[in-house]
Amino acid sequence: MKAKHPPGPKGNALLGNILAAAKGELDFFRELGSYGDVSSFHLGRKRFYFVNHPELIRKVLTSQNFVRTAISRELMASFLGRGLFSQEGENHLQQRRLMQPAFHHKRIEGYGAVMERYATRMLEGWKDGETRDIAHDMMRLTFEIVSKTLFDADTGEQASQVSEAFTGIMQAINKEYPVYTVLPEWVPVKRWGASRRAVDALNRITKSIIQERRATGEDRGDLLSMLLLARDEDGTKMTDEQVGAQTLSLLFAGHETTANLLSWTWLLLSRNPDIRQKLQQEVDTVLEGRAPTVGDLRQLKYTESVVKETLRIYPPAWYAERAPLTDTELGGYTIPANAPIVISVYVTHRDGRFFEQPERFWPERFLGVEDRQLPAYLPFGGGSHLCIGNRFALMEAQLLVAAIAQRYELELEPGLNVKARPLITLGVEGLRMKVNRRQTGAASPRANPASTASDSSARAEGTKR
Repeated sequence: MKAKHPPGPKGNALLGNILAAAKGELDFFRELGSYGDVSSFHLGRKRFYFVNHPELIRKVLTSQNFVRTAISRELMASFLGRGLFSQEGENHLQQRRLMQPAFHHKRIEGYGAVMERYATRMLEGWKDGETRDIAHDMMRLTFEIVSKTLFDADTGEQASQVSEAFTGIMQAINKEYPVYTVLPEWVPVKRWGASRRAVDALNRITKSIIQERRATGEDRGDLLSMLLLARDEDGTKMTDEQVGAQTLSLLFAGHETTANLLSWTWLLLSRNPDIRQKLQQEVDTVLEGRAPTVGDLRQLKYTESVVKETLRIYPPAWYAERAPLTDTELGGYTIPANAPIVISVYVTHRDGRFFEQPERFWPERFLGVEDRQLPAYLPFGGGSHLCIGNRFALMEAQLLVAAIAQRYELELEPGLNVKARPLITLGVEGLRMKVNRRQTGAASPRANPASTASDSSARAEGTKR
């Protein structure tokens, strides 16, 4: 007789699996994956279901019977407004249709020069041999790029105000989210208090920018202009509130996730000098000492594979929640309506059933292979909630990796305890690296030490091919 509930780790009678999850979320979810395609766990007395098979994950992501959980929608709405991340059904589809033209490939390619220019400006501030907080540098770089492409805001007062307010939001959300996801609704606390105060400040800034742009009617070539000009099939346009919500969504999606991707890339390359050398050789051969452009991306195939393999091992969008609208069968188990379902592509991407030598940092697995040939590869989600800016993110990451690798070689400072930071996105802490100026065109002479990817320490040390 089939068990009523999927298997899973035992927990405390009162707290469930809260303590185990809090001790190490990544390790806890890896353990859940060992129980099969569908498992379950408890946070307090609430049962969660964990899905770890690409076919089931795609069903959850693409079926209209599954929507984002109420807690995740409330969270996103609390600091991003009623935008793509907090909407479902027809409202979500309408907003996505209105936003789609802003991400036409020709429009996106036009931002390549902006990305390269800001990367060059950052590198001109680096000094050969100095040690830097690379995660901080990548956050600042991607924020400057998204501010310019989104608002046409450079280093002036508006950009500084947006940066300060958005930083406050992320700090507040990262503190509040772990608590409120497990806190019962009946507990009398004011949820999202600190984040809402930061959101109010950012909303005032974006509202001012939108009203100013509405008044002039000027198309400044940025994403905001596209959002203001967008019309649905029946002529409907977005309200100022909707434009503000989508602007904040793009600011979030185009900033923190890409910065985390770049940070993990430099860590992986530092741990795998042979792969770094191949990357440098490609960059030197293709670019011949000049700055990279969008036109070079077709030839920078190994650079693209490095980015994609980093997305596999450390996907920034590592965690997602959904809930069925009706009782639904998954993997032989009945999932009750509204029960939270957890997906972690961080776990699926490291499952040996779907990827050969999954702990190995091996960019070659993507050479000559289309993403659709790897059904378990889901760094940008799927279905109607597939990341609308995935092309923007890949182009940006590939350009920035090429631009930085061309001029500098980054070495992890010895003895550092680099840790994963699994919050809304999968960040990295303690990434202090020495930046060594390269003689453009010269490959790295360093030897290739053996290395392994350790889950518990979250150090991405891929083994040699």
